[in-house]
Amino acid sequence: MDYAKIQYFEKAETKGHQEFINSQNNCVLCGTALELLHIRMDETQSLKEEAHCPQCDVRTRAKVYTLI
Repeated sequence: MDYAKIQYFEKAETKGHQEFINSQNNCVLCGTALELLHIRMDETQSLKEEAHCPQCDVRTRAKVYTLI
């Protein structure tokens, strides 16, 4: 695993931390960097985040965050 390819602003010092960051930023099937889409939903005062792989066209996660 090439940890130099991690696109992250924080220094990951442990192998477990590096592996977690890699799993959140890259496709588990092919390793391609995930693309993130953020949608603001004014009617519910929330933000929806969707991550998908541009190579496999697989959606890996969708999460809604409440704005306060």
